[in-house]
Amino acid sequence: MKPKSSSPPPDSGSRTGLNSREATPLYEKLRTILSRQIEEGLYQPDEVIPSERELCRQYHISRITVRQAIAEMINEGVLYRKQGKGTFVARRKVNQGLSRIVTFSRTVMDIGMKPSTRILFQGLLPAGLEVASILKLPDAGQALKLVLLGLGDHRPLVVYESYFPPPVGKKMLREAVVKEKQGVAFSSYDLYGKNTGIFPARVNQAFEAAAADENQARNLKIPRGTALLKVTSVFMAGDHSPLELRRALYRGDFYKFTISRDLA
Repeated sequence: MKPKSSSPPPDSGSRTGLNSREATPLYEKLRTILSRQIEEGLYQPDEVIPSERELCRQYHISRITVRQAIAEMINEGVLYRKQGKGTFVARRKVNQGLSRIVTFSRTVMDIGMKPSTRILFQGLLPAGLEVASILKLPDAGQALKLVLLGLGDHRPLVVYESYFPPPVGKKMLREAVVKEKQGVAFSSYDLYGKNTGIFPARVNQAFEAAAADENQARNLKIPRGTALLKVTSVFMAGDHSPLELRRALYRGDFYKFTISRDLA
């Protein structure tokens, strides 16, 4: 009579390729397996992954090992938790490099989403002190305000709030309306060029954290107070005359900004 084979002890990793005799820690091996499965499409963005108990059973490892692997993947932004619902695959973030300006459409397509743009507001308004000063408008002058909503797979990603001197703004608005009717994804940057005859030569930008106010939260379909990435840009012509003041508000859960710098 053959003796019964005993079950593999926790963290033995048998039958799974998680060999505990190798130098690499088991939680690292599990993280590698889950990352590969996500990259290969076994688990899609916003889809729940197997529970801790199921991963323990499947890979014959301890719950401590599973929790360590998942915790690191959450810290890396690969996974996220929903209280009482499980652990889900995070969507890839739009990686916006700072060394050069890339179109909204290109950045969104790079993470596999379909970009689109809607005009939320357009009209002439009295320019406040800050807008008038930056755009060098006369006292009690007006600015053309244009607000755009950038979407990926119909999910709001960013709000662009732009102010233009009226002569510039009217041309930009006409181009924006044409692009919206054509179903072309765009930001205000995509409105410059031969169609408007306006060509910026320089942009000054400032980056800061912000919390979504009631209006921004409604447009981006997020809770009020959610963390946003705020980028303020001033576009200028070759003669240094201001063309546009733009405040872009990016969802922090979809965007990250990167830059490489030389060290002294």
